[in-house]
Amino acid sequence: MFSNNRRSFTRLVLAAAVTCFSLNLLGRNDARAEEIAKVPEVAAMLPQSVRDAGVLRVAMPDTGRPLAYKDGSELKGMDPALARAIAAVLGLKAELELIPFASALTGLQANKYDVSYGEFYVTAERLKVADFVTNWLDYSSFLVAGSKGFKPAAIADICGHIVGAMAGSAELEILNSQSKSCGDKAPTVSAFPSVNNAVLALNSGRVDAVLIGRGAAEDGIKMDAGLAASGEIGGGPTATAVARNENSEKMLAAIQAAYNHLIKSGEYAKILEVNGTAYGAATSAEIYKEGSTPPKYGF
Repeated sequence: MFSNNRRSFTRLVLAAAVTCFSLNLLGRNDARAEEIAKVPEVAAMLPQSVRDAGVLRVAMPDTGRPLAYKDGSELKGMDPALARAIAAVLGLKAELELIPFASALTGLQANKYDVSYGEFYVTAERLKVADFVTNWLDYSSFLVAGSKGFKPAAIADICGHIVGAMAGSAELEILNSQSKSCGDKAPTVSAFPSVNNAVLALNSGRVDAVLIGRGAAEDGIKMDAGLAASGEIGGGPTATAVARNENSEKMLAAIQAAYNHLIKSGEYAKILEVNGTAYGAATSAEIYKEGSTPPKYGF
């Protein structure tokens, strides 16, 4: 099982290299929740105890730009903005706590939080301890030098080429396992310790493409306008985790309805656009709970 906090390293490296990345836009994004009105029919779906508390307790794993990061004392990114927007639709105040990714599901089990962000892939293992409402789509792309003309769209396209990925990433595992289908034209696969190293290798011609999370690829393009992203490899729906307790059924229905309201109203699209994550927009929110068959992921 691949943990999708695998991309936090690459995002953090890029964040250090890209100064002042869309900070003004992101500030306006986080303020959007103040403009989103409560939807009474959706709020009425909440458990009475949550309505009485008036608070949505949110675990916010520190996955880095563009998903969730701290700017001074403020939490910014797509996930905090979505959490605040969901709370607004439900007529609740969002209480966000920045935590390590590994602490998210245990925090739900301990009843410290009602929901957790972190763009979870929904797996059979995770469904043993929490329920999920899908809210976004994540996948990997090939980062390439735009001037070279090589734009692979699938693993089959890299046969005979020199390619790379981040050391320890799911993308490296994909290259090493699926490239066997190339037979005697298997690609040469390199592992890089950082995105900066990968970009240098691309620009010097030492590799033809680097398979990387699409968000990190988009940030890489912001670093170097000569780069481009190609293809949609692996990945699939990601989700907000919901604590499994006596409130589960109503919380799942309310969170799903809140997401679908934001999607239909256009507020969801605005949040993603500001954060540069519109490439992974979902068209609807789906519930996965104990006994559900997990989505199929392209790993």
